Amino acid sequence: MNLPGDPFNPQRPTERLRLLAEELFHRYLTPVSIGVAVIGVVAVLAGPVRGLLTGGRGGPSGGGGRTIGEELADLTGGGGGTLIDVAAVNRNLVPYTIIPDRPRDDVEIYTVKTGDTLFGIANQFGITPEVLFWANSESLGDNLHYLTPGMDLYILPVEGVYHFSDGELTVQQIATRYDANVEDVLSSPYNELDEYGPSDVPPWGMHIVVPGGQREIVDWPPAIVSVVDEATGTVVQGFMPGMGGSCPSGIVGSGGSGVWARPVGSYTITTPFTTGHSGIDLAAPLGTPVTASDSGVVIFSGWNDYGYGILVVLDHGNGWTTYYAHLSSTAVGCGQYVSRGGLVGQMGSTGRSSGPHVHFEMRWNHTPDNPASYIGF
Repeated sequence: MNLPGDPFNPQRPTERLRLLAEELFHRYLTPVSIGVAVIGVVAVLAGPVRGLLTGGRGGPSGGGGRTIGEELADLTGGGGGTLIDVAAVNRNLVPYTIIPDRPRDDVEIYTVKTGDTLFGIANQFGITPEVLFWANSESLGDNLHYLTPGMDLYILPVEGVYHFSDGELTVQQIATRYDANVEDVLSSPYNELDEYGPSDVPPWGMHIVVPGGQREIVDWPPAIVSVVDEATGTVVQGFMPGMGGSCPSGIVGSGGSGVWARPVGSYTITTPFTTGHSGIDLAAPLGTPVTASDSGVVIFSGWNDYGYGILVVLDHGNGWTTYYAHLSSTAVGCGQYVSRGGLVGQMGSTGRSSGPHVHFEMRWNHTPDNPASYIGF
């Protein structure tokens, strides 16, 4: 029987627990054991704390341990100890896809916009101006001045010519016309000639891609035409007769010095002298003054039907004539003498023009020559 003072008396559980705790402390938690436990805890925590404080760098040289940085360097092949900059890894999604350049697989149609030039359009599609010109001879009429906003142009997928069948020429004759190989024409994936042979005639209206083909540029209508003088009944040489800006026959040019000046002070060259383009296009704001490149006499002033729009032509009396086209207005009239640097008109975008510019030509005996050969543009 347990006495009331017995520590193990079940009637006194609180007292019993206290006695057990005292016995545990005195038997096991001695000062020595407490010190060992503290040292162990410190040793365990020292590694991670040091890693945080040093950014993961290893200890002093000669140590046998390997740091996290060294392990990462080995994983990435960085034998020199280069670390991965985790902060530099960008996990943001790319919001667009880069599409590589691919060849076109068909003939495309491009609608001319205000400010477009033949060279700019050709560069946009990675083709030469000649190919663009040859593919659209029907609409351009071999005249770059016919390039106007709203016009649809054919863009070929290969270098060559786009032929409009007249229902008379055979495939062989078409290839021969453009100095091309007939088999290239027949086998081209851009044509529908699978059942045709060299001697077959494509139907009227069929468009045919002629790979590698080339063509000559048809000359523009001649500037000098023989006409009958209504007053005398005799045949005379007229300069672009029958147009709004035509001048009476018999006007003689003079004053040319052969020393040329730019017709515009500040400009941007949009189309140089090249195949199918008999002058140089100089772009500037509407109303920019356009001046005479050399002294001469006005032999045309006003509207022109060949696509020039409002045009002024000077005869310099030494075999040279100069053209100033697409003007918004003229400042000179027929037979007027204009000194070198004198005002001939204001820049505009009349006629077949896709934006404000002056089309400037230099012609020797009425044959176009490159202005850049005589003037430093």
